[in-house]
Amino acid sequence: MSDASGRPYRLRRPGGEIDNKRLFNVPGVVLMVAGLCILIFGLLALWPVRAMQIIAYAAALSPQRLLAGPEYNNGWLAMLAPLIGHMFLHASIAHLLFNMLWLLAFGAPVARRMKAEGALQSLSAFASAGVFLCFYFLCGIVGALTFVLFHMNETIPLVGASGGVSGLLGGLVRFAFNRSTLFGPEHASISPLTSSSVIIWSLVVVAMNIAVALFGGALAGGASIAWEAHIGGYFFGLLTYPFFEKIARAMR
Repeated sequence: MSDASGRPYRLRRPGGEIDNKRLFNVPGVVLMVAGLCILIFGLLALWPVRAMQIIAYAAALSPQRLLAGPEYNNGWLAMLAPLIGHMFLHASIAHLLFNMLWLLAFGAPVARRMKAEGALQSLSAFASAGVFLCFYFLCGIVGALTFVLFHMNETIPLVGASGGVSGLLGGLVRFAFNRSTLFGPEHASISPLTSSSVIIWSLVVVAMNIAVALFGGALAGGASIAWEAHIGGYFFGLLTYPFFEKIARAMR
C-alpha cells in the first residue's frame, strides 16, 4: 500500500516505533493450531480407509455417544476426547480452508492482544500462549456442547474448528472496535457487553447463523453446517474473553 506520493504506508506501534510486519505476522501458537489441522487432514486423506474410519470414530463428536456415558465409551477419556478432537477434523478441503482462513484472521489479533507471541522465546510468553489455547479450546468445547444440546438423540458427527474460531471472533469483538484504526494500539480498552459494537456484531452473528440453519444445506451442497456450535462458541468467547486476557497479560 502507498500514499499519494507513492511512499509505502508503514504501521506505527503505540510508542511510535515502526512495525512493517504487523499485517503479515501471525503468532506461532495460531500457526501451530492451523498446521496441526492441516497435517491431520493430510494424514487422514493418505491413510487407508479403515484407519481413517477408526480415527474419525475416536475423535468426531457424536451427541448420542457422548450422552451414553463412560461405560458405553469405554471410559471417561474416550468419552470426553472428542470434545477437543473434533476441532482437528474437517470434512473436506473447502471446510478446512474456510476454517483455517478465519482461524488466522481472528486468532492472530487475539493472540497478540494476549501477548502470546514468541511462545518459544520465554517462559512467560509460553504461559500466555497456553492461556490462549485454553480459551480457544474451551470455546470449541462449549460450541460442541451447544450442538449436543440440539441433537441429543442423534448420532450425526460434529467435526471442524468453527466453534473455537467463532469464540475467537467473540473475543475480537470485545476490543477490536476501540482502536483509532483497524491496526491501532494493542492497549485499546475492552468494550462492555452493552456497547453498540458488541450488540451489533452479536446480532449479525445470530442472524447469519439463523440463515445458515434455514438455508445452509442448500448453500453447502446438502452438507450439514453446525450453526449451533458457532453460536455457542461465539457467546462463550464474547462473555469470557476479558477474564482470559487478564490472566494471559499478567503472565508477561
